[in-house]
Amino acid sequence: MKIGQIELGITPTIVGTLADQLDLPTEEVESIDLFEIRIDMLPEDKLGNLKELIKTLKVKYRKPLIVTIRSKKEGGILEISDDRRYSIFKDIISEIDIVDVELSSGDLLIKISGLCKENKKILLGSYHNFSETPSEDFLERLTSEGKEKGADIIKIAVQSNSKDDVSELLSFTIKNAKSNLVTISLGNIGLISRIVNPLMGSLMTYGYIDKASSPGQISAFELVEKLRFFDPAYNELLINRLQLLESA
Repeated sequence: MKIGQIELGITPTIVGTLADQLDLPTEEVESIDLFEIRIDMLPEDKLGNLKELIKTLKVKYRKPLIVTIRSKKEGGILEISDDRRYSIFKDIISEIDIVDVELSSGDLLIKISGLCKENKKILLGSYHNFSETPSEDFLERLTSEGKEKGADIIKIAVQSNSKDDVSELLSFTIKNAKSNLVTISLGNIGLISRIVNPLMGSLMTYGYIDKASSPGQISAFELVEKLRFFDPAYNELLINRLQLLESA
């Protein structure tokens, strides 16, 4: 699967989550592959001019954008109704690359699936569980049902209460590496998953740019350095990309 110039699934792909600091020096973020804009974490006064804001980000950083409006029940900050979420996505769909909507969002997921197909955008169906890591059978059903509802990528972010939880999610990731998954074990115990899972089949890993947006999340720049150390192919690809940017 390709997003702009990025081929997912070849080497780890790092997503930098942007909350409220949207005016960053471009040279600081060249090593980040994609940005995720958490609209539910933005100040209320920025919601009225989102399309222009996103256009500016696209021009300035020249990176693919994932846009998320997380629901309150799955960790969102602002309370934004489904009707308003759909209206926002519809307004900005031409300027973004991936729409992230919860698999539990019912009619909204179906409507967003249609919107993505119509505009040839990628739909990421996400599942967040801040209490536990569900069974492998549950995750397999979740993945299958998400694909049936039109999701191109399934993101599973679940709480790790033990090392066994981390191991079980990693095992699920390896077994389903061809299913276009993003998997994350949340919490301090699960921090290692943000480095290991993308080496073993998870399409993307998330780190914060300005402030953490989920339990156990670390800096996107720290993820870059860890993955450069553990994955020679990723390191070589990043070096080549940065050299091309310097010579452009």
